[in-house]
Amino acid sequence: MADATEEPEEKKAGLGLKGWAAAAILSLVLGGGGFYAAYSGMVANALTPKEAPHPVAEARGPEFLELEPMLVSVGGEGSIKQLRFRAFLQVPYQGADHVEALQPRILDIFATYLRAVGTDTLENPAALLRIRAQLLRRVQLLAGPEAVSDLLIIDFVIT
Repeated sequence: MADATEEPEEKKAGLGLKGWAAAAILSLVLGGGGFYAAYSGMVANALTPKEAPHPVAEARGPEFLELEPMLVSVGGEGSIKQLRFRAFLQVPYQGADHVEALQPRILDIFATYLRAVGTDTLENPAALLRIRAQLLRRVQLLAGPEAVSDLLIIDFVIT
């Protein structure tokens, strides 16, 4: 027998028929709106970054000044060894003319230093970094620390 004090069963919590209908209508509206936004290009226009106007002439990078190739005799008295040397100097865009005017002095500094270095040091592949740093330091002392930012050695051949 049923007891009068029993409580009726509670309904399960859920969306029910009205909730499912509202969810279906909402998903159709949102899906249609998303399709229209993508199809009409509204989404593509919003996602593309706006280009800031910037002058192209001022955005120039560094220039590379090619030095004349050098042939330096190395090895001391009676030696017939020669060093073929070719390099580029990396200079800022505005300073290329200043450094180009100093090219004869730069070549003289390079030749003097390379003649003073021994052949065993020149033939050591690990010493090339130290030689490059020494040459760059000498150019920066001559032209100014801001005038030359790097030295690129293209040819370094001992014959």
